[in-house]
Amino acid sequence: MYRKHFWAFTIIWSVLLVSVQQVANATHNRAGEIRLEQIGELTLRATIITYTKASSVDADRDSLTIRWGDGNSEVVGRVNGGGNGEIIGNDIKMNIYIGEHTYPGRSTYTVSMMDPNRIGGIQNVNFPNSIVVPFYIESTYTFLNPQFQGFNNSVVLLNPPLDFACVGKRFIHNPNAYDPDGDSLSFELVVPMQTDGDPVPRYEFPNQVEPGPDNNISLDPVTGDFVWDAPQRAGEYNIAIRINEYRNGNLINYTIRDMQINVRDTCSTSPPIIEARDEICVIAGDTIEERVIATDPNMDPSVLINLSAAGGPFEQPISPAIFDVSQGFQEHPVEGKFTWETHCNHISDQHYTVIYKAENNNFQTSGLVELKQFRIKVVGPPPKNLRTEGGLDHILLRWDQPYACEVTEDDYFVGFTIWRKTGVSDLEIDSCGTNPEDFGFQAIGFGIRDQDSEGYYFVDESAEQGRVYCYRITAEFARRTEVGNHPYNRVQSLPSNEACDQLGRDLPLIVEVSVEETDAEDGQINVTWTRPDPDDLDTLEFPGPYRYVLLRSLGLGTEDFEPVPGADFTANTFAEANDTSYTDTGIDTENTGYTYTVAFFTGDSPDEYGRSVYASSIYLQAASANQNNRLTWEESTPWENYNYRVYLANRQGDIIEELAQVEESGFVHENLVNGEEYCYFVESEGTYGLLDITAPLFNKSQVLCAIPLDTIPPCPPFLEVDNICSRIDEVTDPGDVDLQNYLSWTIPECEDGDLLESVETFLIFFAESRDAEFELVAEVGGDVLEYIHEPPFGVTGCYQIQAIDSTGNISELSNEVCKSNCPIYNLPNAFTPNGDGFNDLFVPFEPFLFVERVNFEVYNRWGQKVFETNDPELKWDGTNMNGSDLSEGTYHYRARVFFRTATDVETSQVLNGYITLIR
Repeated sequence: MYRKHFWAFTIIWSVLLVSVQQVANATHNRAGEIRLEQIGELTLRATIITYTKASSVDADRDSLTIRWGDGNSEVVGRVNGGGNGEIIGNDIKMNIYIGEHTYPGRSTYTVSMMDPNRIGGIQNVNFPNSIVVPFYIESTYTFLNPQFQGFNNSVVLLNPPLDFACVGKRFIHNPNAYDPDGDSLSFELVVPMQTDGDPVPRYEFPNQVEPGPDNNISLDPVTGDFVWDAPQRAGEYNIAIRINEYRNGNLINYTIRDMQINVRDTCSTSPPIIEARDEICVIAGDTIEERVIATDPNMDPSVLINLSAAGGPFEQPISPAIFDVSQGFQEHPVEGKFTWETHCNHISDQHYTVIYKAENNNFQTSGLVELKQFRIKVVGPPPKNLRTEGGLDHILLRWDQPYACEVTEDDYFVGFTIWRKTGVSDLEIDSCGTNPEDFGFQAIGFGIRDQDSEGYYFVDESAEQGRVYCYRITAEFARRTEVGNHPYNRVQSLPSNEACDQLGRDLPLIVEVSVEETDAEDGQINVTWTRPDPDDLDTLEFPGPYRYVLLRSLGLGTEDFEPVPGADFTANTFAEANDTSYTDTGIDTENTGYTYTVAFFTGDSPDEYGRSVYASSIYLQAASANQNNRLTWEESTPWENYNYRVYLANRQGDIIEELAQVEESGFVHENLVNGEEYCYFVESEGTYGLLDITAPLFNKSQVLCAIPLDTIPPCPPFLEVDNICSRIDEVTDPGDVDLQNYLSWTIPECEDGDLLESVETFLIFFAESRDAEFELVAEVGGDVLEYIHEPPFGVTGCYQIQAIDSTGNISELSNEVCKSNCPIYNLPNAFTPNGDGFNDLFVPFEPFLFVERVNFEVYNRWGQKVFETNDPELKWDGTNMNGSDLSEGTYHYRARVFFRTATDVETSQVLNGYITLIR
C-alpha cells in the first residue's frame, strides 16, 4: 500500500498587502480586447481597445507594447481623444491604440498585450488583491492563402465590455459579435489571463462567489448571451469570453474579450423589458420593418429608458439598416423602428444579429440593462420555373432568365448549382434555407450561367437509360479573394421547384413487382412493365418483330439474371407488342426476394436492343422480442416508394387489420402475447414522378409470420465513474478524503436492444490497469444503478458493466472507463518563520495525494543550496543546512515529486518556483 498525506497551509495575505501598498497608485485596467484587420497579403492592422480607471492618472498609458507573435514587439501610441483617451463616465476611460505589422510568412500568430495592473478589489480575481495581477489580452490570427481562401479579419465586438448589474437581479451581456468576412462564430467562457498561457491567480467564476441555487451563470455558445442569474455580492467582477471564428469548419482565429461587470448592492429599479421579434428569415430584396418597445416592468413613471440597437446589419457597406428612435433617456414606453432594405449582397449562411439594448437611469447617467437579440437570415431567392426535356442521350434543363439576384456588387453571384436525385424527393423548402444534399440530391453542375433566347439552361449528359431523375437548381453566391478573384465562403440560395424526367423511353419500364402468393415452393410474383414510348423508339430504323424477355435474379438488387421460363413474348409490329405483364410462378417467395429486368429485342438481331432498369420485390423480415415483433423490409426499385401500409393477416394473406402507414422501412408491433403467431405483409405506394406513368404504384411483400419471444438482449449500459479527483477542491477536512470509485450507469436507447425495464441483473467487472484482465467483482439487481468500489491501489482501475434480462439475454459490455490516481502536490510562495505559531513552517497546500517522496532543494540568490529534504511534508523552518536562521528575502526551489499512479509504477514531476521568507 502507499502513504497518503494531508497538510494545511494558510496563504500569507500580509505579503500581498505590502505589494498592494507599493502599487496603490497603479490601479488601472478594467476591460479590453484586440481587433485584427488584414490590410495586405502579410500585413495586419491591430487595434487595442482598453477601458481603464479614469482617476488613476499616474497609471495612464499614452502608449502600449503590442507583441505581434512572431518574435517582434512594438510600442504603439494612443489615437483617440487627441492621444489622451476618452472619459465615458463612471470613472472609466476608453483608450484605442493602433499599430501595423508585416509578417515573414503565412502562419497562425498570437497578437497580445500585457499591462502590469488591473484595478483593485475585483471580487473574483485574487481577491482582495487584484491590483497586483497583470492585465493580458490576446487574439490569434491565421494568414490564409489569399488566392483561394481570401483575406481574413477578426471579429468586431459592437457592445462595450462594461456593464452594470445589481444584487439579486438577472444580468445579461452579449458582445454583439460581427464577422465582416461572414465566418461562423462560437462563444465560450475562459479564465482571464495575466500573461501568455497563464491564468489569473485564484480566479472564481461569478457563480462561485457566494454560490447557491440562486447564483447561476450560462453562456450560449451560438448566440453569445451571457446570463448571470443572479449576483449575490456587490463589487466588480471580470469574466473572459473567447469568440472563435471558423471558415469551412476550420478554426482560423479567436479573440479573447476580458470584460468587467460592476454589481451594485441596492438598486431601486429592475432591468427594462423589451418587446421585439426573436428571429426572421427573408429573401434578399425584401424590406424588414420591425417595431421595438422598451418599458419599465414596474411601470414607474420616474424611470427613464435609453433604447438603442447595434449589429451586423448596421455595418453593411451596401444598404445598411436604420434604427429610428429618440436619442437619450426617454419616458417609457420607448418605441423604435428597425428598417433594413435587404440586398442580394447580404445573402449569407450565417444569421445577422441585431442587439436591442434598453438601459434605465438607475445610476443617473447609466443603469440596469436588458438585451434582446434579433437574428436575421437573408437567403437567396429560388430560381424560377425549372422544366425539363428528355432526349435519347441527354436531359435538358431550363429555367427563367433574368434571375432576381444575378446582378450583384463584387461579382457576389457565382452562378447556378444543378442538383439531381434518382426518383422523386420529399424536399420541403424551409424559408430559412434548404440544402438539397440533405434530401438525397447530388450536385452535378457548378457555376452554370449558360443562357440562350429561352433563358438559362443546362444539359445533363450523364443520365442513364430507364432511370427517372428529379432536379433542383440553386443560385450560388460567394465572396471573392483579393488575389485571383476566387470564390470563398460560398452560400446557396433557396432551391427551385422540382422537375423530373428521364432519357427518351425507347426501352420498357417496370412498374410492378408484387408478391401474390407466399410459399417456399409455389410462390407467385406479378411483374408488369410499360412498352417503349413510340415517340422515342425509331421504328423505321429499328423495325419489328419486337420481343420482350423477362429476366430474374435471386435476391435484391442483384444482376445475375436468368430468363424466366415462359416469359418470352414476340410481336410482328410495335402496335401488337402489348404483352407487358407476367406472373412468375413456382418460386420460393417465403425465404427470398427477387429482382427483375426486361430485355428488349428488335428485328431479327439476336443482340438485345437494351434492358429496362431492374426492379425488385419487397422482402419483409422480423425480429421477435419480448411482447413485440420488429418488422423491417427492403427493396430496390427505380421508382420512389413514399408510403408503406403494414397489414396484420393470416398465413394466406387475408387482411385482418391495417396496423399502420409509415414512410420508413420499419415498424414495431407491440403489446403482443409471447408465444402466439402473428402474420404480416407490407404494401408500398410509389411513383416515378412522370405524368404519363400511372401513379401511385402498389406492390406487396411476401407474408411473414413471427412469434414474439424475448430473444433480444438489453442495450449496453453507459457507465460513468467518479472519485475524489473531481472533487478535490471541495475537501475541507483531510480526514474526509476517501479512495473509492463511485460507479453509476444508465441504459440508453440502441437500435437492437431492450431498455432498462427488462434488466434483472448487472455484472460489474474490474481490472487493475488497462493491460490487466477484467474480473467480476459484483452482481447487483436490475433496479440498482450505482456501486461503490475500493481499488487495491488508490483509485486506479478500469470498469465495465453488463446487463442480463429475465430470460438470460446478456448485453454487450458497456463502455470501458479507466481511472488513474490524481497526483496533487502544490506549494505556496511565502511563509513567516518568526516563532509566532502561525505559518512558521514551509509545507505543501492541503491536501496532497499519492506522493511517495520528493527531492526538495532550496537555493539562495547566489545559487547556494541552503536546504534539502526527501520528506513530502517538507517542514522547512527557514534555517540553512547548518541550522542557522536565514535572512528575509526570496529563495528559489526545485522539487522533483514522485507519485504512485498504478501498481509498481512511479512517475515524477519537476516543480520550480520562488519562496518569500518573511520574519
